[in-house]
Amino acid sequence: MPESNVSAVPNEAKLRWIHPKNVVLSKSSMPPTLTNFYCDVSPRGKLQLTGEDRVRFLNGQVTNDVKALASGRGCYATFTNGKGKIRADAVILNLANALWVDLEPGCDVKMAAELEKFLIADDVHIQNLTEAWRAYTLVGPMAADILREAGLCVSPPTQYFEVAYLMSSELGDGFLYRSHRARTDSFDIRVEQLQSSALIGRLSATLKKHGGDFMDANALEIARIEAGIPRFGAEMDENTIPPEAGLESLAISYTKGCYLGQEVIARIKSVGHVNRTLVRLKLPPEAKTGDSLIFNEREVGKLGSAVVSSSFGPIGLAIIRREAETPGTKLSLPQGEAIVTQDFS
Repeated sequence: MPESNVSAVPNEAKLRWIHPKNVVLSKSSMPPTLTNFYCDVSPRGKLQLTGEDRVRFLNGQVTNDVKALASGRGCYATFTNGKGKIRADAVILNLANALWVDLEPGCDVKMAAELEKFLIADDVHIQNLTEAWRAYTLVGPMAADILREAGLCVSPPTQYFEVAYLMSSELGDGFLYRSHRARTDSFDIRVEQLQSSALIGRLSATLKKHGGDFMDANALEIARIEAGIPRFGAEMDENTIPPEAGLESLAISYTKGCYLGQEVIARIKSVGHVNRTLVRLKLPPEAKTGDSLIFNEREVGKLGSAVVSSSFGPIGLAIIRREAETPGTKLSLPQGEAIVTQDFS
């Protein structure tokens, strides 16, 4: 596979926030804490775009600059409607002869159909590979070392959304990229269905040598919330404008060409703020997603996610009105008080 060229990627320090199915956990059902683990995230949507016009076409559909991606590089972006509201979010990777669009579970069919509607005379072919490919996320401070020791990658990517191809011939055209799914390192790995057993064997054997193992999606969801990363379908939905979720530095280019919703998002930048913002919350036990958050007898938002972290206790994320965003602010829930916090510690 060709070696990737150097291209501008988001500054790691600017990343404010990521991603499996949201759940509410009691202390008794918390998964055990593992420093290094991997999860099966195969339900994530996987679209592949090929054809001579693929870069120009997709660049006109998303908030970030796809044209600026060198081969082997990627970016995070959102698909917005004419009102600047999110239709879906995605990691977009520039592979050797295709663009890979990595979506939240359930968004693949919808977005493939919506993209097809915009094709007129473009040389673009959209293929849905969600069922044909498997997806895994490796998390932990030793993640890069585990990839090397398992014989998967000699030089794991060091920059977010940078791609590396898997070394072993038994893993076919599989690849990985450095993702942003936790407070610690994470890598997303993609292989075709037939190669998944070989990959799992390598990952599991190497992880167990270092006290790690497979974990279900609950563990990744907890890691996401601990890192303060919003997820489409939880904190974000089709009524969310990207800046409300703190995505400006990661998902939006203000210098690229036109895309659907650009005028609204550019206007927000010129105004200087939005009326809602993403916050971290310390929660009462048994808090439930979707519950109203009340401040000064007024609903300021709804709880987007709620989990019990073995490190921080009951915590969650929500997008709320800015008058209640100050750390230390107490918000009312049916189960008790939620407290806005700058970071979980």
